[in-house]
Amino acid sequence: IFGTVGLTGYLSLHNGQKAVNEIAGQLRNEVTARIGQHLDDYMTTPKKVVQSNWDTISLNLLDIENTEKVGHYLWRQLKAFQVPYILYGYNSGKLASAGYNYEGKTITLDEVNPERNGHAHLYNWGIDAQGKRTKILKDWGEYPMKKEGWYAEAVKHGKAVWSPVYNWEVPPYALSIATSRPVFKNGKLHGVIAVEQRLSQISDFLRHLKVSRAGKTFVIERSGLLIATSDTYEPFVLKNGKPIRVKAIESQSPLIRATAQHLTSVFGDFHKIQNNQQMDFNLEGKRQFIQVKPWKDSLGLDWLMVVAVPESDFMGQINANHGHLILIIGED
Repeated sequence: IFGTVGLTGYLSLHNGQKAVNEIAGQLRNEVTARIGQHLDDYMTTPKKVVQSNWDTISLNLLDIENTEKVGHYLWRQLKAFQVPYILYGYNSGKLASAGYNYEGKTITLDEVNPERNGHAHLYNWGIDAQGKRTKILKDWGEYPMKKEGWYAEAVKHGKAVWSPVYNWEVPPYALSIATSRPVFKNGKLHGVIAVEQRLSQISDFLRHLKVSRAGKTFVIERSGLLIATSDTYEPFVLKNGKPIRVKAIESQSPLIRATAQHLTSVFGDFHKIQNNQQMDFNLEGKRQFIQVKPWKDSLGLDWLMVVAVPESDFMGQINANHGHLILIIGED
């Protein structure tokens, strides 16, 4: 009886572990696929808005020289597409834009107009329910528009591009990225149309994505800098009042940090991860299942999606059953 029950327990545990490996693989594939689909959808929207606005301007369907009319048009686009911020920066130094302010709740129309004001101050205008200007809410002073990534990158490359990832300089220091495209008139640069997308929404998605009890998901750039994470920690920290982005290997989350460190030890460089990879490693003597998969888009974004799940999240019931068998042996 002792031998039979013991063998049964061993086979139960062995088969259970095999089943765990299979289920863990399936789970990681499913979660990674869902993250990829979300990135596809979320990061495609700003590109569509840029294309739509570029078409409108190129076909002369908008009085582009009237910044007030341009701002109102961008407000309508903002409401229609549900994006955070849309901008048109003129080569002459003017700016017309519409977007949610730094609190993320109120829409303002923003303008720089040196021709009218005699300086390049950025003004936030309050609006009524119809999107018409009411009063100036804030004067931000001189705005170095042409040094901003969304403007400079489009001018540099002469085509649709993504800006580098950046933080807002005011609370809540939103981690953001912008896609933009230059507009030419008679062969000369007239301006740049851009749409900003805030990356905190990706973290929100990851936090609501059910993985396992203690599993974590995160997205990183090839540099190792965090884009988004399912943990409660932000992908940046404040130092001397300035937001500083965090690398995954420096994350405050032990599992995210250890996973990134393991990937670094295996590949040496995140740039070397060119296809879907499933593997495992030990963290404090406990096995962790991980998966890393590249995600790219048509304009050159090149990120890595990572899923990490502790084996213990699957093994609880199997270990409980095994322990029950051992008790039976002891009683016999």
